[in-house]
Amino acid sequence: MKKIIFIGLIFLALPLISFSQEKKKAIYFYAKTCSHCYRVNQYFSNNGIYDKYDIQKIDVSSPEKFNYLKQFFDVFGVKDEKRGYPVVFFDAKIIIGDQPIIDKFIEEINSVDAAVFPTPESIKKILGEQSQKKEDVQNEKERQLTVTIPVLLGAALVDAINPCAFAVLILLVATIIGAQGRKRALFAGLLFSLSVFISYFAMGFGLYSAITTFNLPRIFSIVVGIIAIIVGLANLKDFFWYGKFFVMEVPMSWRPKLQTLLKGITSPAGAFGVGFLVSLFLLPCTSGPYLVILGLLAEKTELTKTIFLLLLYNLVFVLPMVIITIAMFLGVRAKKLEEFRQRNIKVLHLIAGAIMLFIGMWLIYQWV
Repeated sequence: MKKIIFIGLIFLALPLISFSQEKKKAIYFYAKTCSHCYRVNQYFSNNGIYDKYDIQKIDVSSPEKFNYLKQFFDVFGVKDEKRGYPVVFFDAKIIIGDQPIIDKFIEEINSVDAAVFPTPESIKKILGEQSQKKEDVQNEKERQLTVTIPVLLGAALVDAINPCAFAVLILLVATIIGAQGRKRALFAGLLFSLSVFISYFAMGFGLYSAITTFNLPRIFSIVVGIIAIIVGLANLKDFFWYGKFFVMEVPMSWRPKLQTLLKGITSPAGAFGVGFLVSLFLLPCTSGPYLVILGLLAEKTELTKTIFLLLLYNLVFVLPMVIITIAMFLGVRAKKLEEFRQRNIKVLHLIAGAIMLFIGMWLIYQWV
């Protein structure tokens, strides 16, 4: 019978024990002659705060206690002109002034653990851990949003397989082969690819410089992701409904002028020069992926790395042009290449659309 009574008393005492353990602790610095401290003391007394929370009251009238308060202020880095009392400390938080304490004390102390009375040392430790955690989170964000080689190569591949770039080169090399033979056509195709490489690199670096100069906010990463998705959907439209509304290629109205320009080139030097002009024609159908990469580079990538990545991107971009040039030099006819392009034009748009959708969703996912 005694054992049963003893066990019952233990169960009755458990709520009281847990309640006492759950009391949150704070240190309250005040002065007896301070009218603002009197207001806080009345507020604490009238609202049962002294009963609900374990508050250690410290009168700063003595030099020893005042120096102790100074140590708390030092940990938080509070400027001399903003120091004063009443002031309360709990966990790693500080509230200075009567009205702020009255307005915020309950809400603030309930938002933290406050299981022990704070000391300058414990506060310094908690603040250091919080700062390190924020730094780790920021570093992780930056690591995730840094332009990775797979993302860059994926966007460059979308540019590289763009069917309008193929059409331009096939027409150019075929024209020069017919006029001056394969050897000069080989040089012309390679010089044309080089001029496109140079012009695209220059335009990309110029846009990168403009974005970094304006110091666009981090939200730009989300905007770039949305652009990537739009470009991807536009390419998927060309897979299902090619030719309707618009195409992600050189605009139809520009093509006659472009063909006239290319047919007038019959030398390697002319091919090199026309490459810069043709780059402007290609921009409407190739700028989407490039803009995505430039936006990410401008967000946080250092200049040296940016130059390397832009060179790599544009190398991938012109690589199919070099391959087509060599193939035509080796005897592959322009007609066959053009038939291949026409036959697979929808598939090329499908691949481009899928890659851009993936890149866009990946970029937005990093910030959601």
